Amino acid sequence: MKIIEKGVLHQSEVFFHIPSEFAKNALYCLHDSGLFHCNDKYVVERDNYSNYLIMLIRRGSMTVRYGDQEFQAQKNTLVFLNCHQPHMYRANENLLFEWFHFSGISSQHYFDFLFEKNGCVFSIENNFVIPECMSQILLMAEKGNINEHFISMNIHKIMYELNEISNESTDIQEKIILKAIAYIESHFNLEINLKELAHYVNLTPFHFSRVFKKYTGYSPYEYVINFRINYAKKLLHNTQLSIKEISIAAGFNSDTHFMTTFKKHTNLTPKQFREIQF
Repeated sequence: MKIIEKGVLHQSEVFFHIPSEFAKNALYCLHDSGLFHCNDKYVVERDNYSNYLIMLIRRGSMTVRYGDQEFQAQKNTLVFLNCHQPHMYRANENLLFEWFHFSGISSQHYFDFLFEKNGCVFSIENNFVIPECMSQILLMAEKGNINEHFISMNIHKIMYELNEISNESTDIQEKIILKAIAYIESHFNLEINLKELAHYVNLTPFHFSRVFKKYTGYSPYEYVINFRINYAKKLLHNTQLSIKEISIAAGFNSDTHFMTTFKKHTNLTPKQFREIQF
């Protein structure tokens, strides 16, 4: 079926399906699907649509906004959205993508699980299973001869593959954060800023901050300050260095800044901490 929609070009197609009651209660079920050729006028912005959405970018790129986060989806990426929540996606340029809306009893749990690990955009550059599953779903939808068990199996396979991709991504991100931590711990007594850290691990400052806090529980700035405070504690406890000498050794730009920060984080002055017996 041809569709007329702003930004959607004439060669685009959309297919509709009404799931059976059994599928609604027991399977992942297909609602509608399509292949869209778009120009940069294409944009969708909704507060709520009662399904989940998967889009496979075949050519071009799109910007995706979900919650308070914005993502870029390039060629050979897959977008997974919970459309029950406010969301937006728009073409950045001429765009070709396959898509389908679906629902199912485990959809919410799977979305939350994957979003927590990876966000809503997944690179499938080296994955061959997901494109094949998408092709199988759209081919069956186009013919109008839906085997709901077969559709559900393919959607579940996509969920499985996204989890595997997320695990690989998690391993890579963990290595990046460990690299950043090693840099902090060897340069803590020098001036360190967010831009410098992000550049060191080849991420944007925004992405680096988000990933760093996810893995450590602290912002990069908080981590640096905490490391400096803990280093100062060791010097206070194990040496006779002056407060001024310790402030310099721990990377603070003045002893006043050091004392203020130390008190804020420990509720003790450096002198009071030094007098504690452990």
